[in-house]
Amino acid sequence: MVSMSSNALFSVHDDVLALPQYEMKFPGDTFISSDEASAILTASSAVPFDSSDPQPTHQLMRLGGGTSDSVPREFLCTIPTVKPPPALNATEKELSKVEEEKELARATSRGWELLSDLEGKCLYFVSGWWSYSFCHNKEVKQFHQMPPQRDNQWPPMEDPETMSYVLGKVQEGEASVEGTELQATGELRYLVQKMGGGTVCDLTKKERKIEVQFHCNSHGPDRIDWIKEISICNYLMVIYTPRLCNDVTFLPSRENKANTISCTEILEKEQQEEFFRRKAKGELEAKKIMEEAEKELEAGGKKKKVEPLVEELKLIDMEELLNNLHLGDHDEL
Repeated sequence: MVSMSSNALFSVHDDVLALPQYEMKFPGDTFISSDEASAILTASSAVPFDSSDPQPTHQLMRLGGGTSDSVPREFLCTIPTVKPPPALNATEKELSKVEEEKELARATSRGWELLSDLEGKCLYFVSGWWSYSFCHNKEVKQFHQMPPQRDNQWPPMEDPETMSYVLGKVQEGEASVEGTELQATGELRYLVQKMGGGTVCDLTKKERKIEVQFHCNSHGPDRIDWIKEISICNYLMVIYTPRLCNDVTFLPSRENKANTISCTEILEKEQQEEFFRRKAKGELEAKKIMEEAEKELEAGGKKKKVEPLVEELKLIDMEELLNNLHLGDHDEL
């Protein structure tokens, strides 16, 4: 089992090491004047750091200006204040630990139950000279297949004239002892089954052994994705199965929404005039393209909406505007 802490009730998807996440956005359809930016920065610096009602902070950011003849572009960035989670008291910590143990035990038991439908079934994998078979709750075997008697013969048939090797097998009674060789690694959300007792290795004089990982994958049937000899006569096999996807524990972890840092470009008066001129020009060109597209669609008897095309053109124009707009020198804020 993998131990993990939690801020409240335990969830196997909690990433306790993750810091608050941020994403930066640069809206291209707006700007702010230097006077407005200066006033916001002044007001932001006057807010006490330990204020009971945390407010967003603001910072000035410069981009570009790496050469002697280029002028950096300036942005006013608004940074959200993210409150840390409340600390747990001793009782809450103990409850969290209990919840953690319960959830991991439940996930392991449920995962094992979901895989029980593989009982009596074998999966196969061909990689060059060698073929492999995984027979649930029995063994994993490496063998050379007979020449196919027909096209796309499946499963591969073992050649009795060639030496085969057992990479690991389930000992008698072992499969029924829950939690011995099958365990849940919570943060990675897959089950692990370790098997020993394989064919004795010529190099190490020890029995071969293998670790089999079962991963949730809803795209396709049960299948061996790959197998690798990670050290001498020690193997790792990964099996994709949609069965585990029936339990939320093994589904991909939920995505936490990142905190947005919004950076608005600072423009002087003459730059603002150029901004509006180019914006109006872009909207006019987009309107003409929309009208031409509608005419072509009507002529072809395929009348349909083209507004999404216009929005895309507007975005392209705004991006071009910001990239090509000449920024003049202006005083530091």
